[in-house]
Amino acid sequence: MKPITAFQASDGTLFSSAEAAEKHEMMLSKENVVDEFLDSELNPYTGHAHRSMARNTIVNWELWKSKNEILSK
Repeated sequence: MKPITAFQASDGTLFSSAEAAEKHEMMLSKENVVDEFLDSELNPYTGHAHRSMARNTIVNWELWKSKNEILSK
């Protein structure tokens, strides 16, 4: 048997890296507002693949802002 290191998100999901767990946590915290935007008329990316890329970009942006202490006004 081999011990492993894992990171558990607040919803119980396990990740092999802290970065992946952190991204997942950000998605959990922003999921509702991101989906509201993606469902709005302001989102030009309505295809399934484009929607997924837009979601990932938004979550990464929010994570970057929090790591760089950029606060919304």
